[in-house]
Amino acid sequence: MRTGAVIAAAGRPGGYSSYDGLEHIKGSSMVRRMISTFRRAGVEDIVIVTGYRAEETEKDLVKLGAVFLRMDNYEDEQMLDFAVRGISYLADTCDRIFFCPADVPLFSEKTVREMMDRASPVVIPVCGGRKGHPVLIDAGLSGRIASYVGERGLKGALDDSGAEPVFVQVDDRGVLAAAGKDPGFEDKARYECPARIYPKVKVQLVRNVPFFGPGMMVILKQIQILGNVREACEKAGMSYSKGWSLIHTAEKELGWVIVERSPGGKYGGTARVSEKGLLLMNCYEQLERELAEEAEKKYNEIFGESGLDL
Repeated sequence: MRTGAVIAAAGRPGGYSSYDGLEHIKGSSMVRRMISTFRRAGVEDIVIVTGYRAEETEKDLVKLGAVFLRMDNYEDEQMLDFAVRGISYLADTCDRIFFCPADVPLFSEKTVREMMDRASPVVIPVCGGRKGHPVLIDAGLSGRIASYVGERGLKGALDDSGAEPVFVQVDDRGVLAAAGKDPGFEDKARYECPARIYPKVKVQLVRNVPFFGPGMMVILKQIQILGNVREACEKAGMSYSKGWSLIHTAEKELGWVIVERSPGGKYGGTARVSEKGLLLMNCYEQLERELAEEAEKKYNEIFGESGLDL
């Protein structure tokens, strides 16, 4: 079962403006933390919906392998609009999708894993009797959420969908802490819910030169969804020429075609990942996942015995 995540950083409420008044914390560092938490818990595909200060957001986070969906009219949109945009984008490739506004970044990897273990169309964390974020939604609900007409936002859309939610009791105050709303947010981020230290392994395939890594994976995933290299590069925050350079280098090193294309047209024709390319992607993801798990074990073993207070 494949799980994705949507982080709404587009609008003023729940987006980057929540961090404008903080002295020691940047919005980009908090979204970076959210991406890391989701990834360590096994969430494969991450979408960031941008709008307010979009160029800054995308520039700061472009190397993290997320997809950017920009809402140019974000000032006229609501949080539900951001949720619909991201969830609809992932619905065909993921079975379940987390949704979280960018101003609630302190939830833990443990909470994400506990939520993923629950078999329900809607899973909501609860701490101290209060509902929090992120929310986990079955991709099959995307159409009903998108068709909701009402003024109660995502909660109203989920209620109207008829899905019975499961509430997971967690000992994680990070699911409630919101930047711009919680006066003690900075202290919570730095002391009560600090980001944990973990090993990060960057996996690259190399022959004569490095030719396949996280950047290629993002491009290929988007080509499969969009059928167009130019659009895939835009969503990945990468120039068209850079994207094709990565593809050409990989195909030269491998000696076979990764992206099958039909040239022509205003946007460069259509494209899709070849069967061997899809197999390569699956093998790479498995290798990346198993190496990350092994690195975590070794980290706990080596640093746990070191006596360092990490």
